Amino acid sequence: MDRIARPQDDLFENSTMTFGEHLEELRKCLVHAVAWLAGGLIIGLFFADSVILFIQQPLESAIRNFQADRDLYKLGYDPKADESQPIRDFMTEHSLVAEVIYTVPEEYQSLTSDSIQVNSQNQETAAAEVTVDPSDLAKLLSSLPTTDSLKPVVQFRESSTGLSSLKVEEPFMVWVKAGLIVGAVFSSPMVFYHLWSFIAAGLHSHERRYVYIYLPVSVVLFVSGVVLAFFLVLHYVLSFLLAFNGSMDVAVEPRLTYYVNFVLMLPLGFGIAFQLPIVMLFLQRIGLLETQAYVDSWKIAVLVIFVISMIVTPADVTSMVALAIPLVFLYMLGILMCKFIPQGRGLGSDAYDPA
Repeated sequence: MDRIARPQDDLFENSTMTFGEHLEELRKCLVHAVAWLAGGLIIGLFFADSVILFIQQPLESAIRNFQADRDLYKLGYDPKADESQPIRDFMTEHSLVAEVIYTVPEEYQSLTSDSIQVNSQNQETAAAEVTVDPSDLAKLLSSLPTTDSLKPVVQFRESSTGLSSLKVEEPFMVWVKAGLIVGAVFSSPMVFYHLWSFIAAGLHSHERRYVYIYLPVSVVLFVSGVVLAFFLVLHYVLSFLLAFNGSMDVAVEPRLTYYVNFVLMLPLGFGIAFQLPIVMLFLQRIGLLETQAYVDSWKIAVLVIFVISMIVTPADVTSMVALAIPLVFLYMLGILMCKFIPQGRGLGSDAYDPA
């Protein structure tokens, strides 16, 4: 018959390792984990360019859609109307912007190639400045009988929708950061293995079993939050922010560092927030909160969820609601898990040793 093993005053009384040896083992595990992370970084740098290009796609798509809707609206079309869809699709496919220009009739053209001056590159826009000789331009304008002679013409111009950089070292630092993230993903199994090998030595067998059960669930929830944020929420967040900037007539020139940090933080916030059912179950298993307390406090929980969603997401309503609604359902899932998953012996409870 099993008997309950009571905790000892000396944590290392039944251990073959001293406290110093445990610290040495911890140091070895951390060194191995860092070594695997460094190896993953080297591998991740080979894929960093592809990762950066991949995360730019949602932004470029959102900017193309925003520019097409804005220009069609300025030309007097409804971007959502069926008759506007062919031209809208053409503009978004080729990344075109529409603009109205006024051309001088051919009979009044008096400029020559010597009238055009190309200056050195502008430091802010990194583009060459083209100017016209003032005297030749004045002569041309004075030859026009009236301004009604200028002919308005609508033209489509290809627009660059990429990210900009204001510092020379900025792309390199972003490249290293992307490589580090990819490397952390590649090396995460071995990193967690070495960390887990140290932690597992201090757990009872039934406690290890709980970790083996809940860890896959935690990973699935984290990945679900990341996928939801990147492949669904990010599109609506970018569309909302671009439309808001457009309503204030603010030009959008996304910066590389800020956008990469934004793309990384949004899915990370979703992934961490999706751990809510596991946290609820853990608090219930250790006796800190009862299942009925979760049920009675659901109104307060919903309020807290919306506040947390507002903090961990960018300053827009779309991303806050997109995170808060799944968390409300996950809160209900946490209640069901606490209520229907068998209690058993939880983490930190007394172990059963053979008699």
